[in-house]
Amino acid sequence: MNIRRKTVVTVISKIGDRKPKADACLVVIYGQSIGHKYLLKPGEILIGRSSQAQIQIDHESVSRRHARIMFADSGVALSDLGSTNGTYVNDEAITERGLGNGDMIKVGRTILKYLSNDNIEAAYYEEIYRLTTIDGLTRCFNGRYAREALVREVSRASRYKRPLSLLMFDVDDFARINEEFGHLAGDAVLAQLGKRLARRIRREDVFARTGGGEFAILVPEVDKAGAVHLGQRLLRIIGETAFGFDEVQIPVTLSRGAAALDEVVETEGDPTTAPGVRAGSNVGTAPGADVFASQTGTFGGGTESGAEAGSRTGSGEIHDRFHTLCESLMSLARQRLAKAKSQGKGRLQS
Repeated sequence: MNIRRKTVVTVISKIGDRKPKADACLVVIYGQSIGHKYLLKPGEILIGRSSQAQIQIDHESVSRRHARIMFADSGVALSDLGSTNGTYVNDEAITERGLGNGDMIKVGRTILKYLSNDNIEAAYYEEIYRLTTIDGLTRCFNGRYAREALVREVSRASRYKRPLSLLMFDVDDFARINEEFGHLAGDAVLAQLGKRLARRIRREDVFARTGGGEFAILVPEVDKAGAVHLGQRLLRIIGETAFGFDEVQIPVTLSRGAAALDEVVETEGDPTTAPGVRAGSNVGTAPGADVFASQTGTFGGGTESGAEAGSRTGSGEIHDRFHTLCESLMSLARQRLAKAKSQGKGRLQS
């Protein structure tokens, strides 16, 4: 199903009030060639699929002549050139708009960030560092950061005997949404979901997209009952407003699973023995299972798997013990999420 934009929002902006710095660039923060930098020079800059475009994005979601940037002493203006899928600035469809430092430009499935700074190189490298922890589409943490945070929080909770829980959310039949409504609509659903969840969690919680339509929320100082209650509340809040793209409402259901660290125990006697799941939880964890494995690859993109970490436990490194605890906690949360999806429990339709 091809979706076309029915209405175009024109945002009136005083270009003269947005005088550019001496240097400016666009950085790809989501899509193909992530991290690539396009330096902007005075004059007209074409964005599109055409080989003649100064900023070429070779993707089917991008028109041949998609958008144009005018870079002049009076300011920087972005214009849509009647593209099929539209041009967006900070999630708003535009026909023409002046650009300011930090604006997010969406062209097809690619998101670029406009940087205009007194020290453009410093701003660029700061953005590249940010990309190592932030998912460009949903603007929450990415799997790599979640991996590090999980190990850190498991270590703290284990040492000081504090509660810690992990919530997992997944968009049901996400592949079907992409097939029926298009990948642009699927991206919109994920972006909307990320924004709604981020507004409803505590500052100390770690919220991340861990792959595809899957999200994780690491909840310190909360036990299993509290995590289940939080998951139910978040599902209700998320379902209060429909998901949509280009004035088309998209039916979305979510499933959730929760697990707590106190459900995962280490075998007494040998500190190098991999932890398992506490008796009575009705879910087993395979020793050496990779906590970071997901449907779309490794959770967090780490270079070392849980199995590799576990193989070094004989060295006496306490860090490996916490890695193995993380494996069991994530495995338990994912198994409960899968069970909820298969049984239709823990689900809420928007």
